[in-house]
Amino acid sequence: MNAQVIDAAPAADPSSEMDDLLEQEPSELSMSLQDFVSEFGDELLESLNRANPPVYSGTPRPHRQLVLAGLKRQLFPAQAEVVHAASELLVNQGERAVFVNGEMGTGKTTIGIALAAVLHAEGYRRTLVLSPPHLVYKWRREILETVAGAKVWVLNGPDTLLKLIKLREQLGVPSPAQEFFVLGRVRMRMGFHWKPAFARKHTRHGDVGACPHCGEVVTNLDGEPINAQELEAEEFRRKCNGCGGALWTLMRPRSLSGSDQSSAVLRALKRIPTIGEATAQKLMKTFGDSFLASMLGDNRSASSRRRGRPPRARTRSFSSGASRRRWRRAPWSPRPPRSRRARRAPASARRRCPSPRRRSPRARARRRSSADGSRR
Repeated sequence: MNAQVIDAAPAADPSSEMDDLLEQEPSELSMSLQDFVSEFGDELLESLNRANPPVYSGTPRPHRQLVLAGLKRQLFPAQAEVVHAASELLVNQGERAVFVNGEMGTGKTTIGIALAAVLHAEGYRRTLVLSPPHLVYKWRREILETVAGAKVWVLNGPDTLLKLIKLREQLGVPSPAQEFFVLGRVRMRMGFHWKPAFARKHTRHGDVGACPHCGEVVTNLDGEPINAQELEAEEFRRKCNGCGGALWTLMRPRSLSGSDQSSAVLRALKRIPTIGEATAQKLMKTFGDSFLASMLGDNRSASSRRRGRPPRARTRSFSSGASRRRWRRAPWSPRPPRSRRARRAPASARRRCPSPRRRSPRARARRRSSADGSRR
């Protein structure tokens, strides 16, 4: 038998193979990104234009150039190009929205105002601006400095509902000037006060609700008439199924009656330090409930705006025994409890010493000796 000797070949080192691959020179097919763009940039741009045809080719329309030229504040060329592109998208392409993205200081506010002026020339009467609360008056100032003869309504205060009611009365009245309505973002979330508004109709089902515009009876999904009491208790705004008219109306927020307002003002005044029952009654008799209520409301809202939080709590010092405690309490929280010694003492002693404190042994002995001498 012939013996065959097979020598095992040494295993290849993977690390050496990796080093060899790294040491190889780059092939002719590898190229940098800059070289790739310079080589195939035209073909990439042509393919992109075929997939997404550009809306604005860089040639502005003459009538929109006249609108931009009539502004009080002239735009930079780059800003004007953005306005032309956005108006082309909204007016000619029929899109419902356009986004303008830019760094701080590029003039996005000015671009938006100029775009609103172009849209007004295209037939849009009013422009609604939603902005953060701290930029509401900045928008008003920018609009007045850019658009000549513009009328700006600021809907960001407690009189917003009154302004909206007045605007509703002027819906059919044409305005010669362009109108802007600046609404704060926080005020927008707060909503408005409303109540159901419908006519009552007596049928065999009882009193049911009917549309005040067309007279059609209000029905549910099953086609059954809805009771008037159920309509008054609904918490969503309903429309008429026939004419589409609104079955609700705006309303003023509920105000306090005379007795409720007097008691509320009296409680608020008595929470103020150094003002008791007699002083509060005197103030109410001198100035009246309505004036004091408005003054207290303005003071509280001003304090809230200054601090950016609810009205600050008052700090009261109170002594109990040998320790001294500080109580932080809001105007609506109960008063801190008195110490045991103050509760046991009669009213006359509490008036003389509203903050009892522990006396030293020597002071107690001196007081005891003086009391004994007075008895003798």
